[in-house]
Amino acid sequence: MADLLVRNELAATFYIPRKSQMETIPEEKIRELSQRFEIGAHTIDHLVLTSLPDVEAERQIHDSGVWIADVTGQACRMFCPPLGKFQREHVNAIARHGFTGYRTVELLQCDPPKRRVRGDYIRGDKGWELSSMTTSVQAHPHPRSAYLRDAMKRAAWGPFQRAWKFAGKSNWVEMAEVMLEEAVQTGGVFHLWGHSWEIEANDQWQNLETTFEMLADAIRSGRAVTATNGEICSLENPASLF
Repeated sequence: MADLLVRNELAATFYIPRKSQMETIPEEKIRELSQRFEIGAHTIDHLVLTSLPDVEAERQIHDSGVWIADVTGQACRMFCPPLGKFQREHVNAIARHGFTGYRTVELLQCDPPKRRVRGDYIRGDKGWELSSMTTSVQAHPHPRSAYLRDAMKRAAWGPFQRAWKFAGKSNWVEMAEVMLEEAVQTGGVFHLWGHSWEIEANDQWQNLETTFEMLADAIRSGRAVTATNGEICSLENPASLF
């Protein structure tokens, strides 16, 4: 994955837990990745936050950011809840522990990150700011019904319309092409995500390489720029990347 990203000069954010149900990479490889890419937190043990008591969920959030910072020697700005499952108290904990933003698994979106602000600055409460980041396409061969269910679950009309429109699209690469063009035209954010192990299991490496080349072409032509999740979530206006 890293080799393909470097070859196409693409920025990326890797969300890595210390331990997982799947094999994880050793700390020395994480340090190596961090020299070129952003490393985000993904809990310590890849546990679903909504299945945990509040105290343990907060520990998983806090300790994962500390661990990433210790391993890479760089501040950890981004957090991604495992399986995309979280509740309001988890968002509050993500903010309290100093993250800039968190990434969801909402699909078929190309809107800039939404910034949440909490705190009474007049009364001296420091409060916090936190950005939430959605996604455009997953590097995974989902049926159209999966996109429709995702949009309905989140009551998101725009993604529902897109899922319906994509009925004729045969694979996620074609969907990525359409979503990228929408982001370019609207000044939005195209966000591709996926799991390396799923790409391997579903034999998607060629599709991924094709999509990376498409993104690289958009960047070389000046129609788009590449940035990590943390860089985008730190901006007041993503258009300022240009």
